[in-house]
Amino acid sequence: MADPIFVMEGKMNNIKKMIQDIDFDIERVVEEFYQQKTQDAYQHLTGTIEKMLVLVDKIAMIQKEQIENAIDGADLLNALKETVSAMEEKDSILVADVLKYEVQEKLKNLMEIVRE
Repeated sequence: MADPIFVMEGKMNNIKKMIQDIDFDIERVVEEFYQQKTQDAYQHLTGTIEKMLVLVDKIAMIQKEQIENAIDGADLLNALKETVSAMEEKDSILVADVLKYEVQEKLKNLMEIVRE
């Protein structure tokens, strides 16, 4: 039987990698929005949002396991909702700003918790 600590470390490393990948994707999407490459940006944003939803699900699964340093995906989910609202308003600059100043900040906070 696998050591529970080793299993949890693997899950946390997986989350770290996901956060890094999402952060990289957001940088690209934000740059595309700022450069008015709106169609490309929305196309890439769709995949990035899907990755973020998977991340939120993984965080929720870890929370259910009652780990010592529980992480909370609610802030990230709220930032995603803000992103979707900006998308619905068809305001590409607002989408970029929410991604850059809200979503990335939440990812940074999650990364700090995961590293503990």
